[in-house]
Amino acid sequence: MIPALAAALCSLMPLGVLAQEASWHCSFDNECLDQECAPSGYEASLVLLASSIDAGIATLSGRLEDSAENLPLAGMDQNGLVRLFNIENATGARLLTLSPDGTARYTTHIADPAMVMTYLGRCEEAH
Repeated sequence: MIPALAAALCSLMPLGVLAQEASWHCSFDNECLDQECAPSGYEASLVLLASSIDAGIATLSGRLEDSAENLPLAGMDQNGLVRLFNIENATGARLLTLSPDGTARYTTHIADPAMVMTYLGRCEEAH
């Protein structure tokens, strides 16, 4: 889970470039379109690569892969709280947040028509 990445990153001090890749399987059981929610079976794979650590904050890059696309992500891990984003997609801006306990939220913000899709679920470390 996410604490494993945080522990691995912290053990790699001193500061510098890292080559620590970690993979998760994400499963989202609820999908909300604006304020209306329904059950969902959306699943994706998450692969992250930490590029640097400074004062407990790791800069991350990675990708979220599902049956429709392979989405590049960038962000940070601050003491196990992971925030990843993509704003280079014509579909809309994406944000994925992961808590140390594996709780995950994935949103797509669309401009035209204005709406947001939110997925609620969990990401577990892949073995």
